[in-house]
Amino acid sequence: MSVSITDIAKHLKLSNSTVSKALNGYSDVSDQTRERVMQTAQDMGYQPSAAARSLRRGRTDKIGLFLNTSIEYVVDYLSGMIPGAVMTAQSLEMNLLIHTITDNDPQHLLKVCRAGEIDGVVLFSTHYDERTIEALIADKFPFVVMGRAISDPRVSYVVPDYYAGSYEGTQYLIELGHTRIAFTTRPELTTANEARLQGYLDALTDAGIAHDDDLIAPTYLIEDSGTRATETFLRLQQPPTAIFAFHDLVAVNVINTLHKQGVRIPEDISVMGFDGLRAGFMTMPHMTTVAQPLADIGERVIKRVHERIENPDAEATQDTLPVELIIRGSTAPPK
Repeated sequence: MSVSITDIAKHLKLSNSTVSKALNGYSDVSDQTRERVMQTAQDMGYQPSAAARSLRRGRTDKIGLFLNTSIEYVVDYLSGMIPGAVMTAQSLEMNLLIHTITDNDPQHLLKVCRAGEIDGVVLFSTHYDERTIEALIADKFPFVVMGRAISDPRVSYVVPDYYAGSYEGTQYLIELGHTRIAFTTRPELTTANEARLQGYLDALTDAGIAHDDDLIAPTYLIEDSGTRATETFLRLQQPPTAIFAFHDLVAVNVINTLHKQGVRIPEDISVMGFDGLRAGFMTMPHMTTVAQPLADIGERVIKRVHERIENPDAEATQDTLPVELIIRGSTAPPK
């Protein structure tokens, strides 16, 4: 049975208000009384009511993380990002709640925000409804976008450096000696897709390698998304000697498809992913990838949304975090 302020007051023969003031640091309570109350509260196992504290402060001390994508497709990403987010939330005495909007209904998000169920929101979505963002801005509701750059100076976001990662990854393959480098895109991811594709194209241009549209193929957020793209590349009269997949799960599809076709990795074709997920260790050979700083992203988005909770009128912050090329066994010089 939980211990209440009344229980402490009865034990010390003090009024409820005196005990409450002592526990909450009011100055009109003597140091001696405060010490007695604090020691007794500790001895009796008293825990302050989070609900009561939130009610007094007009806060829930909760941040909502909203997904509009099925968790099964982003579970590896979340497992890397959430530890940093949770630890940061705990250090700020906040709780992190995960909401999924599988039907992409923005009204559910707005309903949760306007009902006062959370203090701020992190948006992690494949795409965003501009009306939703406009509504959050109009409501002055604290929010930060994670993983997508939004071309609006009023919107805060935290993203990895997609362009630099794609450029560096392509440059690495070129330095190995590859000139026929295939690239898979993800059109639905808009700005993230544009940045990665531009990094790939610019690296080719800077190396004096002509673009070949046949070496660029789209993938989608469905199972075995990279299989069709890989089969398309293999049917080319001059197949690629390297494939740079949009993210690690697509690279897994690529590697599995190549194995089924009897193509050796990396002897015949090198394969590279993007994101730095655990999936990179589930292939043989292990996957070369461009790793996002997932824990840092989780930490940064919580800090940013907390800053906006504390000061809703603050200017938007737009953070781009560095990525890292991780070289493993799936890439090598071409034959």
